[in-house]
Amino acid sequence: MNILELNTGLFPDAQTVSAALRQMEPTHRVESIDLAASLRRRNLEDEAWDRAVAAILVCDLTITI
Repeated sequence: MNILELNTGLFPDAQTVSAALRQMEPTHRVESIDLAASLRRRNLEDEAWDRAVAAILVCDLTITI
């Protein structure tokens, strides 16, 4: 299964979820995209959005933290 971890900085228990996803890596493909810092600075470039959208479209499961 292709799993996308989309880090937005909005989820207070993100470290726990991220740790659980790391446990799944031996049997699943887990990709992580960290948008949190860019979202706080409000300077997310179009290329970063394009990468996030492309990853969302090809994954089986998106987990937003």
